Amino acid sequence: MRVEIIDDTEGRGPAASFPPGENYVDLRENPHAVELIAPARQYLPLRSFLTAVNSAESSFTSASASTQADSPASVSAGDAYEFASQARLVFVEPSLNFERNRYVDLTAGLKDLLERDSGDAIRAVLRIGTCDFPTQNRRGFCLSIRLVAQGVSAEQAEMRCGLGLARLQQALLFRARALRQQSGE
Repeated sequence: MRVEIIDDTEGRGPAASFPPGENYVDLRENPHAVELIAPARQYLPLRSFLTAVNSAESSFTSASASTQADSPASVSAGDAYEFASQARLVFVEPSLNFERNRYVDLTAGLKDLLERDSGDAIRAVLRIGTCDFPTQNRRGFCLSIRLVAQGVSAEQAEMRCGLGLARLQQALLFRARALRQQSGE
């Protein structure tokens, strides 16, 4: 898997917000609410990813999630189809969201784990961005993850994306365990 890290913390674009809005579904408080998220209902690997990332074993909570399929007309040379999933995550422990280095360490660790998978059919973009936390009345950080898989058919691209999500989920939970051990939990 190819992995790119983008540090977008200089505030060039608008900051995200957590929680993102009135339609936000807190999957840590209500795991069954994953059924209210249309992309998760339609794409089982995303549902599994969201369930795991928002579980008690995780140090993260999701702020948003989506999927996108691209047809041959919008995809460049090579494999003719792409399927992408995107998620935005923050740390469950609010104080960690104000430490940029936590996100830098997280993305470096994820890159190391994910790049162990060979092949170029899947690529991940890990973007550290700014995020407003109205409850704490502070600006901090969040992690946006975009996973894009290519295939010779729409089905193959979607399946590869699902496999990439499973690998990303494993890497995030591994990093969550490491974070808890560092914190002495």
